[in-house]
Amino acid sequence: MRATAAWISFLLGPLGCSSTVQPHAGVTLLITNGTCETGQCASVEILGFPSNQPHTPGGFWSVDLGLVAAPSACLTLPPSATFRVIDASTGATMTYTWTTAEGLSLGALQPPASRIQATPSTGAFVPGSAAGWSVTLPAGSHVSPRQPCSS
Repeated sequence: MRATAAWISFLLGPLGCSSTVQPHAGVTLLITNGTCETGQCASVEILGFPSNQPHTPGGFWSVDLGLVAAPSACLTLPPSATFRVIDASTGATMTYTWTTAEGLSLGALQPPASRIQATPSTGAFVPGSAAGWSVTLPAGSHVSPRQPCSS
């Protein structure tokens, strides 16, 4: 009986610990600048908001993905990012790590808006589950999988 339980744990153990999506580099994001409808485009700062957000008074943790001033741009997502929260009273540091195997939402800021005002406008998606993605910002709310774009 013990041997059977050990064998079942051996077989099922990896299933509980593995992810169906592995982090990887080179995931692209085709941004269509939604401000270009009148002919001229405003600059839009594209931000990624990892799903593992800490509870801090300074607003959302975001990853700067790039500035888009043209009708469209191809951005390459970083394979990972870290965010550190330092407790002012104790000096203790908590590190949050995001990878392309985890959820990410997108948002856009028009300079000179403050990053403290930044919030996500799309639903969460897992970048590593496709080689490329596309979205219209600042108006879009849905990120769609697509073939990789090139910058």
